[in-house]
Amino acid sequence: MKKSLYFVSLLALLVYACSIEEGSNSSTVMTVSQQLNTTESRPPFEGDFWFFNNISYGTKPKNKLDLFLPKANTIKGAVLYFHGGAFLFGTKEDLYESPSKELMLSLLSEDIAVFNADYTFIDDPESEGVITALKEGEEVIRFVEQKASALGIPATQLVLAGISAGAGIAQWNGFRQESNSSVKGIVATIAQSSYDLYEWEQLFSGFSIDSLRAQQEELDSLFIKFYNGEATPEKRAALEYRSFMDAQDPPLYVYNPVYGESIFNTQDSLDFNILFHSVKHADHLREKALQVGLDFSGAYREGPDGFIIRLLSR
Repeated sequence: MKKSLYFVSLLALLVYACSIEEGSNSSTVMTVSQQLNTTESRPPFEGDFWFFNNISYGTKPKNKLDLFLPKANTIKGAVLYFHGGAFLFGTKEDLYESPSKELMLSLLSEDIAVFNADYTFIDDPESEGVITALKEGEEVIRFVEQKASALGIPATQLVLAGISAGAGIAQWNGFRQESNSSVKGIVATIAQSSYDLYEWEQLFSGFSIDSLRAQQEELDSLFIKFYNGEATPEKRAALEYRSFMDAQDPPLYVYNPVYGESIFNTQDSLDFNILFHSVKHADHLREKALQVGLDFSGAYREGPDGFIIRLLSR
């Protein structure tokens, strides 16, 4: 009889605990849904988190982001992630494949939220050049800062991360005093060192922007779209984010595993993977960081998840 009463009591306690947890979960989902004007969605991969997709952070068609929210009592911070694609293609869903998926899962397991954003391309009707996408990165930061408290996320514990073009968005905003007050770190993978494209002539022997434009009409058209017209000194200065860098900026993690020497292949045509992603870009960024005394890291020291976890666990 005593054993039966014991098991009945234990079962009752388990049911009670589960009902409390389910109630708490429902309350969290409801709060997030109200704050973000959305509903919980089916996640792109399995894990112990809530997923909310296609949340509007601005007014343009591509101003959408996804949220991965850990099921944790205390969230350490959030990563704001931007996909790659030369400001011409790609979507936030690209980051749900390996290896980005594994990075997200590693962060979520450490109670770090992940926001993953789309942005306007240079050939979209709403674009005023690459500056549009860069400024949308700031819109994402402001959106997260405004919503963070209601979502249980520390508003001043943010890391900006991106791949290729997305790394440019992360750096442009991470090195600007106007947008980096809440940012604790910057992760730039297969990154460019500047969006003053004439700066690239310092990195690659025999590379001339104007010669390339004269030879290829299509590339000249993209150049015009990138700058929304000619590359005036004012536009070039506004896009030269490497020059923004100083010792007070958030630490930088940069990793460019592309080591080819020549930007021209055996057919004497341009190798865009080397031009856009060469380790020379990473070296140029590290050189500047050393000059100004900014803390930086890379694969020689830790993985990007280790870098982010280290910064947000302080």
